[in-house]
Parts: sequence; C-alpha cells; structure tokens
Amino acid sequence: MGVSEPVGATPAADPPAVRARALFPLLRARARQLDDERHLTQEVVDAITDAGLVRTLVPTRWAGPGLTLLDALDATIEIARASGSAGWVQSFWSDHPHWVALFPDEAQQDVWAGGPDARVATSFMPVGRVEPEDGGWLLSGRWTWASGVSHSDWVMLGGLVISPDGPPDNRLFLVPIGEVTVLDTWYSAGLRGSGSDDVVAEHVYVPEHRTLRMVTAREGTTPGAHLHPTPALTAPMMTHAGYAMVGPAIGVARGALEAWQEHARTKAHSHTHQQVSEALPMQLQLAESAVLIDTAEMLVRRCLSAVESGEPLGIEHRVRHRRDISFAMRLVTRAVDGLMQMAGASALRDTSPVQRGWRDVRAISTHIMLNFNAAGENYGRLGLGLPLNPKDPFF
Repeated sequence: MGVSEPVGATPAADPPAVRARALFPLLRARARQLDDERHLTQEVVDAITDAGLVRTLVPTRWAGPGLTLLDALDATIEIARASGSAGWVQSFWSDHPHWVALFPDEAQQDVWAGGPDARVATSFMPVGRVEPEDGGWLLSGRWTWASGVSHSDWVMLGGLVISPDGPPDNRLFLVPIGEVTVLDTWYSAGLRGSGSDDVVAEHVYVPEHRTLRMVTAREGTTPGAHLHPTPALTAPMMTHAGYAMVGPAIGVARGALEAWQEHARTKAHSHTHQQVSEALPMQLQLAESAVLIDTAEMLVRRCLSAVESGEPLGIEHRVRHRRDISFAMRLVTRAVDGLMQMAGASALRDTSPVQRGWRDVRAISTHIMLNFNAAGENYGRLGLGLPLNPKDPFF
C-alpha cells in the first residue's frame, strides 16, 4: 500500500523542553484537580497536544519532528515537575509513537495518515486471548493500567499467539479506541490523575499488519527498523526500556524538591520560632536529595546517549542499561522519601506538592520495568560468567 501524504506541521521551533516548561503554571495550578478527578482534564490534554509534545518521536515521514529519546526525556521532566499525573501520561503519549514506528508501514499509515498528533495508550501485559481470523486475529480480554486511555485515539494491547510448534508468540495488537471499551476503574494512592483505567476487548478483529512481535522489538529487528533506520528505532528494546517511566519520576522529584525548598525557606519551628532553613539536618537533606536526583538523571542520560550514538549495543549494554535505569528509580525514591520525612506534618495536606510528589514517585517505583532486583540479578549473573535468568521475559 502506498504512503499517504502526511498532515500537520510541527507547531513550534522551540525545543520540546522549552515548550513543556511553558506549561508549568497551568499544570501546577491543575495538579490537585487532576488528582480529584482521577483523569487529565480536556484542557490539559489540549495543552500537551497543542504544544507538540505528543509528536516528539513521530518520524519525519509522517510530519513529525523525528527527535531523539533525550528530547522526549527533557520534555517529560518539565511536565512532571508541575504534575506527576500529567507527566506520566505525556511521557507515554510521547514514547508510544516510537513503538508505532516499529510496526509495519501499513499500521503506521493507519495511525498517522491524518496527522502526527494521534495519542496512543497501551497495556503491554500479554493477557489477551488471541484467535486466528482471515488475514489477522480476534482479540479478547481485559487489560489494566492503560494510562491516559480515555483521551487516546489508539491503544496497544498485549496478547499471546499460541502455536503447537513452539513457544507462545508475545505480540502487541494496535486497536482503534472506538473498538474497545474503557472502564472507569482508576482509584489509587499515587498518580491519581493519570486515568490508568481498564480496557476490554471482545472479539476485536486486528489485521496482521497491526501486530508487532515483541521478540523483534527485543532484538531491534522490527519492520519499522527497516523503514526508519535511526539509532533508537534499530536499538534492542532493553537498551532504553524504562526511560519513559523513570523520566516522570525524575521530574516529579525535581518539582517536589523545589516545593520543599520553598516550604523550608518560609517555615518557622512552632516551639523555637527558628527558621527551619537554619537547621543543619534540613540543609543536609536538601544536599542529599538534590544529588540523588541529579545522579539518577545522569544515569538515564548516559543510557539514552549510548542508544542515540548509533554504536552497536550488545547484551552487556542491555543488561547494564536496565540496571542503571532501574537503579535511577531507587535513587529518586530515596530522595523524595527523605524530603517527605523532613517536611513536617504540614506536608501531609492534600494541597502540598511535596506529599503529592512523594505519592507519585512511590507509585512509579512499583512498575515492573523499574524492578532493580530483577535487573541487578542479571547484571550480576552476566558479570560472574553465568547465563541470564531464563525466566526473565525481557531477555
């Protein structure tokens, strides 16, 4: 099938991070509202989309800017500084075009023929039931954790194609949002405004071209890697997987740190009336949390810089990058835990950005891609001359 003429122009010449930073006043003002409503508001969705922050990784072939994973990270950190929920959803909407670009050309045309701002949600866990159908598959099931799905145009859903001749074939199935049912199920302690609802499909037909075999993503041999031979799109998945989760955590932590500093500057001890900023423990906590966040960001940037360099990345890079990205999450969690502990009881109020950041970071830290124990095991096994854990689904 021929390629349609792409629609839409990049909205601004400013880097994505600059455009994202300009949204800070709006997003910080709406952060409590997003938590209360459990979903992004249309105003916030429009602001993110109109700023060009969904199309960051859309290939130039489809009228996107075709920027780098580092550009996407920069923008997400700025959005998440203001609102963890907005940053979390924006990070996925920004990263998922990378995944769409891995699909066959016809699938990319389905998504982007109308323009580069299509919003794509996902639930990667392969829980879907898959049956063969003429030229494609019938997909059924219920998926959880589909962040931002109620404001998305498409959704990628995981499922297993069962073969009598070999192991199950883990695939992503790309489905228009109108062909599934979104269930309003999102009630959570953290990322409350992310609308990470459930998705139900009942015998939805998915043509073969709108499926992606995860083994090809794992090895960097997807159909899209041949169409867009850029470093990121040809890199093995585990050299960068997890950056879209830890990026929002870094931004949230930076926003919490800034709010904590302002809180400490203006607060006096209720008994001694001394400014709490004059207390040595407060000064040390600021220094420790700041360096933890900085170190986390440096680890992630090192991974993405290696991916974008185009240098060959072998199994040792995949294992080390997963180690670094998941350990960055540990550092960020330690940073906000310390801030919360030293913030005092007033930070417990719902109006406090410190407690909101603490809850959001803690929620992000539970993501399977950020499990340092699994990542550390494989790094240790490889370094000690042992085979990787055969039960790890990512290698």
